[in-house]
Amino acid sequence: MTIVGTSLSDQKIKKQQKTRAIKGLEAIHKHGILHNDIREENILINDKGALYLIDFGMASREDTKKKRKLFEEEQLKLSQLLDGYIV
Repeated sequence: MTIVGTSLSDQKIKKQQKTRAIKGLEAIHKHGILHNDIREENILINDKGALYLIDFGMASREDTKKKRKLFEEEQLKLSQLLDGYIV
């Protein structure tokens, strides 16, 4: 699958887009996967406004119960990062 998008750095998003991105990260977390590299460069936005988290090269599998705090911290990091792009 090829995802076409542009860097988030030049964009503004709506709260609804942020919510969908957080839910996407939660879905990844439910499978025990931590991205481990949440940053602007790893988020793309396509022409329809969908956000994509890319570059899972540093991702790791973790026990969701034992490492719950790590998952919560990653969600908070994404949330705070996206807050800077909300219109």
